[in-house]
Amino acid sequence: MIADPRVFDDDFVPPDLLHRETEIEQLLRRYTTPEPRETDMLISGPSGVGKTLLAQKVTERLKRQRGVTTIFVDSLGKTTGAVLRSVLEQHPNGPDDVVRTTPTDTVCRKFRHAVDGGTIVVLDEGDDLPETDAINELLTTAHVTVIAIAHEGTDWLSRLDVVTSHPFDQCHVKIGRYGVSELADILERRAIQGFHGDVVSREYFEAIANEVAGVARDGIQTLRAAAEIARDQGFHHIDSVDITTAYERAKHRIRELNLESLPFHHQVLYGIIHDAGEIAGTELHEHYEEIADEIYAGGPVHPIGERARRGKFPKLKEYDLIDYDESTTKNRVYSVIDTDVEPVIDLPPTVTTY
Repeated sequence: MIADPRVFDDDFVPPDLLHRETEIEQLLRRYTTPEPRETDMLISGPSGVGKTLLAQKVTERLKRQRGVTTIFVDSLGKTTGAVLRSVLEQHPNGPDDVVRTTPTDTVCRKFRHAVDGGTIVVLDEGDDLPETDAINELLTTAHVTVIAIAHEGTDWLSRLDVVTSHPFDQCHVKIGRYGVSELADILERRAIQGFHGDVVSREYFEAIANEVAGVARDGIQTLRAAAEIARDQGFHHIDSVDITTAYERAKHRIRELNLESLPFHHQVLYGIIHDAGEIAGTELHEHYEEIADEIYAGGPVHPIGERARRGKFPKLKEYDLIDYDESTTKNRVYSVIDTDVEPVIDLPPTVTTY
């Protein structure tokens, strides 16, 4: 039933981006402003609505029309040095590998020498960037435009401290969820590209779009899950499959993919919460400190303090992996959403039951 499974992968880039034409034009106009230092942009919105895909389509067009160099960096959990090393490594004139111990000043100097024309640096998963100096360093580099991608744009801007005025204030593109009809159009296009023949009705696309509340990633994965269930049960049409069942299967898969994509610190914290099922913040931090030396031994990263740990929980919640009451900070209790989403890393046996 599925002719081309790649069509349903998160990294699939469709030929065109339906129902984001206004946002694309807004970003393109921003880049072509006569004032070079006013080209930087911020794209914000909830998970799964196509922020990264929007940046890909815009930079794709600018690369084709203006010959700019484009660099994409997943900046989640990265320090200033790690972000800038990744930027340098991905530049065509940069080295393939930059030693981790290279001083940040040296990395910046090498990057400035590498830039020989218009360059767009897309900093994906940029929620933590205001806590680093990476944006400052990039803003002071000639011919470089920064496109930052974050979930909560207003909060991100309030935490950003840069040496120049906030260029991102002038171009903050907020991406919302799709309407039912809009997402149904997207799902119909994916079905044409990815399925054998006409195996699903328009009504089913709209029903999925409504079930997932306009989140494109959830809708696409639900359509994929429905096709897999239909195949396994011998159905000839996908719309024979219960949407709620397909959605739950899709959410499980999305949570697993989300967890795999997270940096090591998030993995450790998720492992502790998962093993406990539910755990109070005080106890969680005690267990983290108990296993820290062993779990981080010989690795490229080191244990982090309690404040830094607290900064990791919003991402775990945004990715639908854990839950907690955001209105409380004292005696906060953390719980896992889906116990069947197993931790990626194994914790020491001393922390298995509570």
